[in-house]
Amino acid sequence: MTARQRDFRRILLIRRRALGDALVSLPAVAAVADAWPEAIIDLVVDKPLEPLFSDLAPNVNVLAYPRADGQPWLRWLRSRRYELVIDWLGSPRTAIWTALSGAGVRVGYDLPRRRWAYNLRVPRNRSGAHPLRGFAGEAFLDPLRALGLTPEPWTPGAGLRSTGEAAVSKDTPFGQWLRNWSAMQGGPRAILVMSATWSAKAWPARHVAGLWRRLEAEGVRTLLAPGPGDEALVGELLPEMPSRAFVPPTTLVEMAALLRCCDVFVGTDNGLRHLAALLGLPTVTVFGPTDPAGWNPPGPRHVCVRRGESCSPCDLKECPVPGRPCLENLGFEPVAAATLDLLRAHGRARTAAERSAGPEGKATTC
Repeated sequence: MTARQRDFRRILLIRRRALGDALVSLPAVAAVADAWPEAIIDLVVDKPLEPLFSDLAPNVNVLAYPRADGQPWLRWLRSRRYELVIDWLGSPRTAIWTALSGAGVRVGYDLPRRRWAYNLRVPRNRSGAHPLRGFAGEAFLDPLRALGLTPEPWTPGAGLRSTGEAAVSKDTPFGQWLRNWSAMQGGPRAILVMSATWSAKAWPARHVAGLWRRLEAEGVRTLLAPGPGDEALVGELLPEMPSRAFVPPTTLVEMAALLRCCDVFVGTDNGLRHLAALLGLPTVTVFGPTDPAGWNPPGPRHVCVRRGESCSPCDLKECPVPGRPCLENLGFEPVAAATLDLLRAHGRARTAAERSAGPEGKATTC
């Protein structure tokens, strides 16, 4: 009997840590819920992500880690008597969780110091030390294929029925700000999110300011949404941009509400970009150390802009190359051009003027 033919009653899905990875894995979560509609399915995510994932399939419970009640995690995990576990993170800790769950079928990646925990091992989506063979969303479906499932091709937004933004109160400071901003008349709306959890992903503030000025000059109402850890970036931008350009502090659910009011997302390779794609926004992404083949959603609505340096993608969190050429030398002009082209393609740009790649025209889009 194959795993697909088994009638699993309790299933554990582990998708901790990064927001982007968690969002991209949701179509795989939905495929599991469709395959075993009578099962009780627990999805483990980090506590800050829990409110965003409150409306998945009816048989999927979202569990925040760590537990709020302080109950010992491993003891509680074993008490659930899972029959199937899929570990999409594949860290040493989640491998231990998987092994100690007591599940008869344990699916995970065939990685050193982890593979011992799984009795159904899946190759990681890598063809070498760094490059990805294909988009990560498709790779998250590989453990399901190993179980004998035939999931539909990855689609942005599959698996999440809403992001909870209906609960955003219009009476809160952010709710009032959003209501006033969205009521303003004008051109298309762009949101810039330049957060970078890796220093190697950071796009210089001078380019961000130049992009904001160019889009505003083209009639695009443009906001910058700072995130946690962006204090230094904001400090550099405050003298260059008016206060109205900055989004006030938000929660993830509030950010989802703001994204629904925008026409295009422009940013670095960060988690909110995947939230924008999930909500149906076209995206323009500045890529440096990470591989667009693995992390840019497929299709013409999602454009990547990069320099194409010989050392990129490297997948390094800190750049060892003097001058960090893949992003320092990627000016705002090609990013602005890609954004305006994307808006024109969806009937949202006010200008028909063609934009050149400018003096830093070595940038490529893909």
